Amino acid sequence: MKVLIVKTSSMGDIIHALPLVHDLTAAHPDAEIHWLAEESFRDIPTFAPAVSSVHRTAFRRWRRTPFAASVREEIGALKSALREADYDAVLDIQGLLRSAVAARWTGKPVTGYTRRTVREPLASWFYDKTLDLPESLGAVRRYRLAAAEAFGYAIDEEHPVFALRADRAVPLPVSGPYAALAVNTSRDEKLWPEAHWVRLSEELLRRGMRSVIFWGNPEERLRAERIAARIEGAFVPERMPLADVGAVLAGARLMVGVDTGLAHLAAALGRPSVGIFVSTPTETLRLIGDGPCLSLGGVGEVPTVEAVLNAADAVTGAR
Repeated sequence: MKVLIVKTSSMGDIIHALPLVHDLTAAHPDAEIHWLAEESFRDIPTFAPAVSSVHRTAFRRWRRTPFAASVREEIGALKSALREADYDAVLDIQGLLRSAVAARWTGKPVTGYTRRTVREPLASWFYDKTLDLPESLGAVRRYRLAAAEAFGYAIDEEHPVFALRADRAVPLPVSGPYAALAVNTSRDEKLWPEAHWVRLSEELLRRGMRSVIFWGNPEERLRAERIAARIEGAFVPERMPLADVGAVLAGARLMVGVDTGLAHLAAALGRPSVGIFVSTPTETLRLIGDGPCLSLGGVGEVPTVEAVLNAADAVTGAR
């Protein structure tokens, strides 16, 4: 059975969809799984060893010059590749109009969400079969149930398995154990105070862990460097591909991060992880992974440094 999973963005959502790969291959060991992802996130599905191919969309870039010849050529090449793949089944769990249209480029029947539960109702018109799975189920459970219904198997809803791998060698100028810190996020209301990060890093250093602080854009780099400048032995790496970032995360003794894709990736890779949520309800979104994870805070709640340290000690087995 050759299947295409359409989940194009964003980073955290693609990560939360990856347990369906483990479920699908357990139920159908002969399944050949391809993925359709936005080019910025193309490395994420490759952390699941059973994903054999990733097709790339570039909707975010294409919409800037939709009539350019280069865009038409890229879209044409993607359409040809999807049609030539000759899939047995196509599942769109993105639920947007553009993802539904891209799924139809395969020339095969497409399964997606009902009009009542899809993100953009117009998308449901492009589906041959629909699944009534509301977002209130939570992302991981919803995606797993979608695949289970689409491909005909049962799952243990309470115990997702990621089984991801990030085993490439990425040299870091950091000797000994280190903690990965995801201090940046897409919205300012999700940030944790910089002074808290400094205090946390100082305490982690006393526990034998240097801090590696990640960033994604120039503004985030400045924030990471401001924090690192106040911490002995802290390191801010240069920009690297997501595949390399995953390998660095996989080698960390601990991840501490705000509500951002890197924190979710580290948890999914099985690293001991602490999530700091200051504007997100942890009842519906929290860190989930194959290793020990704790999620602190909630809407309008700012976890203290002491609470985060206690959680870090708990997930690393320090107490």
